Amino acid sequence: MPLHRVVLVRQWDQQMGGSGCCGRLDSEALGTLGGNGEDPYAHCRSDMERVGAVYRALRERYTEDELELVVVDPRNTAWVLPAIWRDARRRGLSIPAALRQCNAATSACALVCDGLVLVRDAEPAQALAAVEADLARR
Repeated sequence: MPLHRVVLVRQWDQQMGGSGCCGRLDSEALGTLGGNGEDPYAHCRSDMERVGAVYRALRERYTEDELELVVVDPRNTAWVLPAIWRDARRRGLSIPAALRQCNAATSACALVCDGLVLVRDAEPAQALAAVEADLARR
């Protein structure tokens, strides 16, 4: 089990209304249904690419034994909220502080280390520096 968990929050380029094989509509399916040729998830692409670059930077620096990296959609509150809550409480944050972190962790492009939102919308070097500083303090 890794010592620390970093959660990278980013939107997927599909709607997340269902589970499994039903209810998910990606760009291709919506284009087929709507036919107007516009990608309804295009606004997510730049965020997805930025978070992907952060993921790669963190994975180059830390092994899987040192750091668990999780990428999650902010709309997946069934996983995000309990995971951040547990990590924040394990970290020693008070109940009000842990609740604030749960709320902050549902914003796109948030980087959460062991239950604490370190940065939002960070470039890879900023994100890596934030994680390194947080881990060095503990």
